[in-house]
Amino acid sequence: MTTLGCRHPTAPGGFTLIEVVVAVAIFAVVAAMAWGGLDRIVRAKQVIDAQSQQFRALHQAMGQFERDVRQAAARPVRDGSGLELPALIGGGSGIELTRYVGSGGWDREAPALERIAWRCEDGELQRLRWDVLDRTPASQPRVETRLDGVSECQWRFLAAGVALERWPAAGDEERPERLPSGIELRFALEGEGEYRRVLELAGGGEAP
Repeated sequence: MTTLGCRHPTAPGGFTLIEVVVAVAIFAVVAAMAWGGLDRIVRAKQVIDAQSQQFRALHQAMGQFERDVRQAAARPVRDGSGLELPALIGGGSGIELTRYVGSGGWDREAPALERIAWRCEDGELQRLRWDVLDRTPASQPRVETRLDGVSECQWRFLAAGVALERWPAAGDEERPERLPSGIELRFALEGEGEYRRVLELAGGGEAP
């Protein structure tokens, strides 16, 4: 005769409610720890990527700035109202200068000349370029932002070992073709600190 009955309480079988709750709690803790570690890795990567991008932008901007300054030409220009502007003029938030351009291709003589400017404005280091040297009232520069997060810009001009806040030097207005012997640019870059660049000009350097 077969007797029907319930399984013995100690017999192996499913999980109790307490075991399930404990397992879920442990899984939640492990998942939270894993997510926190992953989140830190992602945030660190974002910071590194942003710093790398900023460094590349800084490197490219300073490379272009160096090429422009080292190719400075002693050629004054006319502004939109017909007034003569020195070959290099600067102070305050920026500089403007005539520079040599390398090979222009087969359609124009080389080296050619162009008028460019650099300025700090609205937290940006900007490069400006005109299509012509001697401008008309309608001439407008093309503006490129070369660096963001820029502040505390300071330009100085070196001549005969003297640092000047503006160029041309005082009393030197009759020599618009004259160039300084060097240019110094200082600025603060957001999150990176202060930068200083000093460049020598081959065509300048006479005493004022």
